[in-house]
This record gives sequence, structure tokens and C-alpha cells, in this order.
Amino acid sequence: MGCTQSTQQHEEDLSVTERVMGGRRGIDKSERIHSKSEKEKIAAKRSKALAQAAGAGNNDKTPPKLNDAGHLVAEEVVKRVMGSVQSKETILGDVKSGNGEDLIRVRYAALTQRGYYPDDPHKENQDDYYICGSKFGAGEGDAFFAVFDGHGDKGHDCARFAKKRLPSILAAKIKKQRAALNAKKIKTMTENKQEKPKNAFHPSSWPYLDEKQYKDVCRQAHIQCNNELHDEKKVKDFLSGTTAISVGFHAGRMTVSNVGDSRAVLGYRVGGVGLEGTPAEEEKKEISSEGDSELVDATGVKYEPGSIIAIPLSDDQTPYRRDERTRLEKAGARIRTIDQLEGRKPIDENVDDFNLGVDIDEEGDMPRVYCQDHDYPGTAFSRSLGDSIAEDIGVNGEPEILTKRVTKGDEILVIASDGVFEFLTNQRMIDICAACDDPLHACTKLLEASYEQWLNYELRTDDITCIVLFLQSGKADDIAEVSRIMNKAQNGPKSPKMKTISSGLEQLDSKA
Repeated sequence: MGCTQSTQQHEEDLSVTERVMGGRRGIDKSERIHSKSEKEKIAAKRSKALAQAAGAGNNDKTPPKLNDAGHLVAEEVVKRVMGSVQSKETILGDVKSGNGEDLIRVRYAALTQRGYYPDDPHKENQDDYYICGSKFGAGEGDAFFAVFDGHGDKGHDCARFAKKRLPSILAAKIKKQRAALNAKKIKTMTENKQEKPKNAFHPSSWPYLDEKQYKDVCRQAHIQCNNELHDEKKVKDFLSGTTAISVGFHAGRMTVSNVGDSRAVLGYRVGGVGLEGTPAEEEKKEISSEGDSELVDATGVKYEPGSIIAIPLSDDQTPYRRDERTRLEKAGARIRTIDQLEGRKPIDENVDDFNLGVDIDEEGDMPRVYCQDHDYPGTAFSRSLGDSIAEDIGVNGEPEILTKRVTKGDEILVIASDGVFEFLTNQRMIDICAACDDPLHACTKLLEASYEQWLNYELRTDDITCIVLFLQSGKADDIAEVSRIMNKAQNGPKSPKMKTISSGLEQLDSKA
């Protein structure tokens, strides 16, 4: 088991692997600095890279301007930001029903900021995003939003490929499934000699997919996209790939599909007061009687009516998670941190639980996925699109999928790459968005807060990408559904704890 291929193919791929890896012990989430000597090495690399760029005589390779601390000056940061110039608005849900409760008002925006790597100051942005604000997959009230975070030498190619193909594949599958349901409906009407409406064959009259059917087409689309990426000759995904976090809106539901360690987080207003603002004191008693005042956190403390809480709609798929470690090891993978791989620390599987999104791994020597007999691929994630060599040891493109009906308590939705939440907790992200007056403002503040924290902890900054949606729905909250999702987040897949920092969270919040 583990990284099995034909002998000839293995020899060819091994030579490519050694060249591409170049002595690295992992891809994505590069090793963080642990010692003064390593900091000095990075500083030397930075100086060398900038000197080479300066001597190249190419205007496109002009070294970026840095301040005295070695960080990008403000004008250089602005140059690296791309995305929405203003927030957009759309109406989703059953737009034909005439029932206001079936409609979802959505405002949205997206921004991406290219990272800064001192030893490669002109490195491409490997993040990408996709937005279809309406009429996705032949559904007038449907939409699709996705973020892709590429990794490896060809990560930008993998992210772009996924951005192009995943939505296209999914839209086609949704359309085909709905058309089949409509054909079945018309056949039944014909057999029963019922009169068919004039627009019986128009997509606006097609039946919606139910929750299971929509999940099935999402799963099929991700698997097909992954297979197509492997087969695409123009994109080398041997040691490169991309995450894919997406939210599809269909029939009044939002369905989150996740491959990798990008993330979707919901900002839920306890009491469901919506976007118009926090309730006045005299309204809080009425809100508390609606039932969701019974929502409690992991310690059993009730949430304050009118407060907005972060509810993760995805679980990071990394070797931190015990269930993912077990799955990978059964597939033949070896799970090690870099220190363990190099013999600086003992291999110890007896570790505590670690809840990503709440706890933060400050030390940064995360567990990685390796073949049994080779020090590659060293992925810091357990699932991805691409990474063909890692698929032999369990790193696959199978998405984890969650569906929730959109209700009045669902106020904010953040879809982001790990550049955003590497040093920000889920709750901190939602708090930042809740303090903003529109989605573009929220995107801007998330980029600023994330970038600031990267500078506090690293000599580099990752690519940072986010889509922010502000939601308004008249549909009554389903407390049981909200509780189920929260309980899954609090009691679901846990992660081996590398280092817990309780005081660190307070420090992060105070600095942001």
C-alpha cells in the first residue's frame, strides 16, 4: 500500500518529485520559523531574491518596496488586492412562489490578496474564487460561490482548472437531474390524463432537487473534476492541487461542499432578528421566548439573545483530525510532523483533542502525509483536488457535504481560504463582519486583520481570499437543525492537539 505505480512510471515520477520538492519536506503551509538561525536563513534568502530581482532588468520583476521591518509598504499591499469593486445584490430561493418567506435576499462581495514570500517575492496568487449570483444550473433562484486554494508548484493552474470545471460540471448535473425529474412528472401527468401547463418543459417549471439529490450531484461533480484534473495534460498535478470550498443555494437551502482545509462559517443571530440590527432591550424577552435562547456553547452556557455566533459549516480536512489520520493510515500513509520526520521529536500518537477554528496551533509544525518509503508528498491536508501521487495514500477529492435551510437567523456567511483563518478564530471572523455595513467592507476588514496577524507570526504572508455574504430570510428558524449543526461542530471530528493556547486567542483578538 502507499504510492504504488508501475515501475517505469514510478522511476519517472520519482525523478520529477526529487526535482520539484528540492529538499522540501512538505507542500502547503510552509514550515514556520522555530529558531534564530532559521530566521537568519530566511532573511538571507530574502536579500538574495531581491538582489536577483533587481538585477534582472525586467520591469515586471521589480522588487517590491519594503519598510524598515522588511514588510511590504501600504502601496505594495494594495497592488496585490483584486476582486469586487462594490457589493452586489441578488434574490435567491423560490422566486416563482410569490411567498416572501421563500425568498432570500443576498448581498455579496469577494476579495483576494496575493501573498508575499521573501524568497520568491513575485510568486503568483494560488488562490481563486468563483461567483454565480443567480440562475446557476438553470435555476432562477439558484447561486453558487466557491473558493479554491492551490498548493505546490502548479497550484495556481490547479485552482484555475477547478474554478473553470467544477461549477460547469455541477451546473450540468443539476440541470440533467432536474430535467429527468420533470420528464418523469410529465409522463405521470400524461398517464393520468392531466392537463399539462403551457410552460411544462421550461426550466422554471422543473422540480427542485431534494437534499439527498443535490448532495449526490455535488459529490459526483467533485469526483469528476478531480479525475479530469488528473487527466489534463496541460496541468501537472503530481505534487500540486487545490482545495475547494463551495456553497450552492437551491430550493431555499445552502449546501456546503468541502475538499481540503478552506472553510465556510455561518454567522447566526440568536433570536433571528436579521440584518436590520440588534434588538432593543425591550425586544429581547420576546426573542428569548422563541426558543433559540436554549442554544448553548460547548461548556453549556446559553447564548445571549440577539448575539451573533459563529457556526462552522465545514470541517478542515487535515491530519490533525483523528478520523482523517485513521483513514489515511489505512490507505498506507505515514503521518509525521517535520520534526518527527527528521528525528528531532519522538513519534507519539497519544495526543489530546484539538478543535480547529476554536483552538489555534501557534507552533506551526503540523502533521503531514507521507508515503511509507519516501519523504513526500508531505501534504498538510488530507483531501484535495489534484495531488495525484498522494491519492494512492488516501488524499482524495471526496467532499464532505452539509446542508442547511436558510432561515432568518442566518445573517453572515464567510467562505475563505486558510490565509484568512490561519490566525483568526471563526468567532473573530464573524465579529469582524458583523461590525461592517456591507460585504465589501467586511472583505476588506478580513483581509486587513488576517494580513496583520500573518506579520505578527511569520516572515511571509499567505494568499488571502474571502467571499462574504449578508443574508436575509423570512423563514422561521429551525432550532433543532441549528442545534444539530452546532453539536456536530462541538462534538464531531476532533484533531490531535499539537499545542493549545488559551491566552493566545485573547492576544489575537486584542491585536486585531
